Amino acid sequence: MELSRAREEIIEAGLELVEKGLVARTWGNISARISDEEFAITPSGKGYDSIRPEDIVPVRTDNLSFIGDIRPSSEAGVHAAIYRLHPEINFVIHTHQSYATALSILGENITAVPEEKAQMLGSVVPCAAYGINGTKTLATNVAAAEQAFLGAHAILMKSHGAICFGRDQDSAFRSAFALEDLARSRYADITGNTAPAIYTPDQAAACGLISYHTGKNGTNVFVKTPVMKLASEAGRDIEIFIDDAAQLFGSKLRCLPENADQKLIFTELKRVPAVLIRNKGAVCLGDSRSEAEAAFMVAEKNCLAALLSHAANKGDPLSVLLQVYEHTRYVRSYAKLKNA
Repeated sequence: MELSRAREEIIEAGLELVEKGLVARTWGNISARISDEEFAITPSGKGYDSIRPEDIVPVRTDNLSFIGDIRPSSEAGVHAAIYRLHPEINFVIHTHQSYATALSILGENITAVPEEKAQMLGSVVPCAAYGINGTKTLATNVAAAEQAFLGAHAILMKSHGAICFGRDQDSAFRSAFALEDLARSRYADITGNTAPAIYTPDQAAACGLISYHTGKNGTNVFVKTPVMKLASEAGRDIEIFIDDAAQLFGSKLRCLPENADQKLIFTELKRVPAVLIRNKGAVCLGDSRSEAEAAFMVAEKNCLAALLSHAANKGDPLSVLLQVYEHTRYVRSYAKLKNA
């Protein structure tokens, strides 16, 4: 694929990832093969709605070297691992889709994939062992999982997300959607319940499940989606299972009493951008509407994982050390981004 065409397709795919709720803010990444030696990938730390063609970075598949001042995604090594293993693969997307990410906390392969899904995913969807995002360890773990099941076109990444790939953009997305359908079905089987519906912010707003208010502290959203209400019912703080939740919330997602007043709620929101209210749902806060919505999406995904862990009595939360590391690293890098 020519570089110019690859850049167009990557930008198009980024907008679709956001529209379909497969990522929030700048999380996730997309690449396209441009030759046997190179692929093009999204830049690090840039929102999908603001990426320009010249921001898409060509990267060498063998050593991850690149030319210029724009840094490629920190997950370039994961994409390179897929391209090295599969000469026929030309498009890779790393998603943070809700059910697949929640299921990943179990650290288990998805086996006996139904035939209609196996055509897009392979007969097994492997789960790569945990690795901190952006590290060689994660890329190595993904490569090892794929080498064990070379027919797979999707891989879970424990407590992080998924990577889906195909011969072209369309087939990569078909793999992502098939994986989410499969993961939702497995989630329901494990919990013994109907899997709660997941909504993008726009869908939730259309159903009256989100209300917005803009004030001096930014934009806050009150969320009463099924997952948030279920997670709030016990009145307990929610442990952190997903690494992007650790980035935003640190060691836990607080659940305040049903009668919590605005002062108590916004005192908590000064510390982290989301808080549960017992039997009501959650309140999320951001400097902008998109930031508040990103906090909602990440909080909901972590709540989904927590509900799964509780029902299945499986899946450990992230270690305290990892929670602190992810949160500290995120706060520092985000502060630099805001002040740039």
